[in-house]
Amino acid sequence: MRSIEVISYILTVAPAFMAYYLASLGQGFFEKSGVLNLAIDGVFVLGIAVGYAAGVYSGNPWVGLLAAMAAAVLFGMMLAYVTTKFPISHGAAGLSIMFLGYGLAGLIGVTARSTYNRLVASGIYPQYTLPTSPTARILMFVIPVLVGILFYLIETRTKLGAAIRAVGENPHAATALGVDVIKIRLIAALIGYSLIGAGSMGFLTWIATWSEGAGVNHGWIAYAISLAAGRHPILTIGTAGAFAALATYMFALQAAYNLSPEIAKMIPFIVAIGAMVAFMATPLRKKLAPPLSLGKRFFKEERTV
Repeated sequence: MRSIEVISYILTVAPAFMAYYLASLGQGFFEKSGVLNLAIDGVFVLGIAVGYAAGVYSGNPWVGLLAAMAAAVLFGMMLAYVTTKFPISHGAAGLSIMFLGYGLAGLIGVTARSTYNRLVASGIYPQYTLPTSPTARILMFVIPVLVGILFYLIETRTKLGAAIRAVGENPHAATALGVDVIKIRLIAALIGYSLIGAGSMGFLTWIATWSEGAGVNHGWIAYAISLAAGRHPILTIGTAGAFAALATYMFALQAAYNLSPEIAKMIPFIVAIGAMVAFMATPLRKKLAPPLSLGKRFFKEERTV
């Protein structure tokens, strides 16, 4: 009976887990290159809208997945490029891209939904489907975990991982050792944001269809999940799983304690703050400290005063 309950739990939380874990994994990987990633929520929302639109027009969820990943990578690489090529504020660039993502998501999503409704009204039913079978849901849990293990090995056992960590700690020292900072950050954006895009498609599978504002603030939850685990790929499995369970069973929690909708909506963010504070209170805070150059402007030549 207990094994059946575990499987049932996995089937229930798998889409939310896929969304949160892949997005937070990509977030942590990208920030280890030294770029402060404040664009995550807008790009996450954009990925949901693009994935929905591509699914509606093609009738193939795999096309939706690839489209969501491509859209996310485009904006992630834009952020990596402008913050490295030009000495501008990481925060200003990230927030600008975030709001751009919100606007484009609304435009793309509304257009796709209007097209879908118009076709249905004409008697044409687009083959818009998302994977919902038990096997698909098991894979939504297992594959992200395997990806996380792979990324842990990449970060700790490969030259690429060493280069990303070097650039994040001290880009000038990395440059002196022959590392191309902008190239490494673009690669980190390509890989990290592809995961964020894949996570947004997992979120779409969780909510089943697109609606105005779908996914807003959930990118920030993924950000908090990453920070609460020190951006560590393996530890993030636990924090992502906890938040996935919280989000999935939110309505049951609200009904059990007779909470108002306003208070229920606040719970994930209160828990996110608590999780980050708890992390800062443990020895992991020093062992898994953020990159020294995270969010700092990079000048090709070291300036002197």
